[in-house]
Amino acid sequence: MEAPRLIDRPAFRVAGRKTYITGPDNAQFGRFWDQCRAEDLFTRLQSLTGFHPGAQTGASTLGVSCVDANPDKRDFDYLIGVEVPEGADVEGLEVHQVPAARWAVFTCRGRVPDSIVQAEIFAFSRWLPASGLAHAFAPEMEVYFDGENNDETICEFWLPVMQPAS
Repeated sequence: MEAPRLIDRPAFRVAGRKTYITGPDNAQFGRFWDQCRAEDLFTRLQSLTGFHPGAQTGASTLGVSCVDANPDKRDFDYLIGVEVPEGADVEGLEVHQVPAARWAVFTCRGRVPDSIVQAEIFAFSRWLPASGLAHAFAPEMEVYFDGENNDETICEFWLPVMQPAS
C-alpha cells in the first residue's frame, strides 16, 4: 500500500441514512449497504446531487464513520450519504456536519469492501503510528466514485489527522 496524501478541507455537510455499528463485525456494513440499495436510497441521494461529485471529496457516495467525539470508540453511527450544499432539500434524511480537517487520503484499488478494509488496517496498524500524527476529532470516510465494483475499482479511505497533544 502506498503512503497517503495529506489534504485540508473546509467543513461540509453529508446527508443520507445512518445505522449504529456495534463493534468489530464488518458484515454490519455490508448488510446496511444492501438494505439501502433495497430501499432505493441511492436514487434519492442522486436526486440531491444531480449526479455531480461532491465538491470537497469528489465522491459520488460516502460511507461516514461518525467517530468525531471519540475516535477510540469502535461503536458508532455509520452514515451512507452524499455531500450536500446548505439549503438542499434533505427532508427524510439524516445530516452529519463534517468539520474542517486535515485528512490522510489512502487510495484503495480492487474490490470493495476488501480494498477499504486493507487500507484501514494499513492506516491504523502501520502508517498512523509511524506518522507522528494522531487521529483528529472528525469522522473517518470511505470515498466512492462512480463505476463498477471489480478488481480495477478505485476508492479512498480518508483518515482525519492532527498533531498530537503535547
